[in-house]
Amino acid sequence: MNSSRDVHATISTREERNRTVVRRYADEVWGEGDADAADKILTQEQVYHDPTFSGAEHVDEFKEFIRGYRAAFPDLRYDIEGTIAEDDFVAFWGRVTGTQEGEFFGIPPTGNRIDIMGIGVVRLEDGKIADRWANFDVYGMLKQLDADSTGGDRRDESE
Repeated sequence: MNSSRDVHATISTREERNRTVVRRYADEVWGEGDADAADKILTQEQVYHDPTFSGAEHVDEFKEFIRGYRAAFPDLRYDIEGTIAEDDFVAFWGRVTGTQEGEFFGIPPTGNRIDIMGIGVVRLEDGKIADRWANFDVYGMLKQLDADSTGGDRRDESE
């Protein structure tokens, strides 16, 4: 029979493993731009929950999204500042920085640096991310890129 100490140790170990997966997600996939690492970190069909897009997303679609982001911000960094883990969920928050050197959702390269905060929550299944929720300061990022909230380029307005 398991003692309460054994149960607590099992939960703590699972939660630490889940935190490690989240750190790999931020470091390898986002920070290093290793889109292929997503195969080891995300389920093949994970669900993304967001007001702008919600639904199943195949890992190959996600990898293309990462490649596009990294083409726009080749020096992108995602520094996790904290995590909270409970059962199969991990909440994490941190800072995303980078320099826009490529087109980003219709915004031509500006050479501007971004520095935004974001929060993510993931649910893990069999050691891989199966559900993702994210909220980042997109408005702040667009302002830092001199773009309006519709994604248009504001630089032409002041000329």
